[in-house]
Amino acid sequence: MLEIFLNFEQMTGRFSTSILIGSGVAFLLLGLCIWLSGLALRKILISIAGLAGGVVVGLFVIGRNIFSASLSAALAAFIALIFQKVLCVLLAAALAAAIAFTILAEPYFEQAETTKVRTEMSKQTKTAGLDETLQELKTFGLDAGKKIKQAGTKIPIYLWAIIAAPAVILLVCGVILWRWTTALFFSVTGTMVVFLGMILLLSYKGTEPVSHIRSMPLISAAVFLAMAAFGTIVQLLLCKSSKKEKITKIKPGRKKDKDKKEPENIVEHDWRSA
Repeated sequence: MLEIFLNFEQMTGRFSTSILIGSGVAFLLLGLCIWLSGLALRKILISIAGLAGGVVVGLFVIGRNIFSASLSAALAAFIALIFQKVLCVLLAAALAAAIAFTILAEPYFEQAETTKVRTEMSKQTKTAGLDETLQELKTFGLDAGKKIKQAGTKIPIYLWAIIAAPAVILLVCGVILWRWTTALFFSVTGTMVVFLGMILLLSYKGTEPVSHIRSMPLISAAVFLAMAAFGTIVQLLLCKSSKKEKITKIKPGRKKDKDKKEPENIVEHDWRSA
């Protein structure tokens, strides 16, 4: 799996400076928002995720044109907004399974082919424009999908059971501890997006960030886990649930109404006794 990321790093060397800086800053800011306030912005983020998923389905699966992409994007965003709590838990389970797959399936990737792809990319020195960049990203995504599928066919059944275990655990936790599960999901997702933004920005400098991460796996994993844990705690502390806020607003109002009625009853009793 690391070879695929190394191919991506090699590919970004042909991207123009404006694309690398612009996309890097955008991903970095988006990642920070998801990392520290994803629980509060979950409706917006889930709607955007549904919108993006609908665009991908419309462009590459259904009609492969702008009309089908717009229609599927609007429908997906609407459904995601309605079932946003359920979707958060399902996405958390899927993310857990994807991370487990990335770690456990590493020995089953064909490193010779990915190394060959890196060599071919390194020979191309011409800077790619926006259209060429999008085409290269599409080709890279299809190639990465094929390699992941090939690795999946080689994984033994017992490893699939281990990969599915974190997903099942998060599904159960999502039912019992929804806020904790959702906060953890957005924190991990935000950390990944922040890493992607930093990789794009550092690729502009030519520092080969993916190669550095590969050379220091323990330090990189420790930083990732620390960021994920910090983001989860911050969201749980700062992103209050809306139901609790409504309850606290209603209760004082009822007390005030009772306080207003009691003095009126007292005055009326004093008038009659007089």
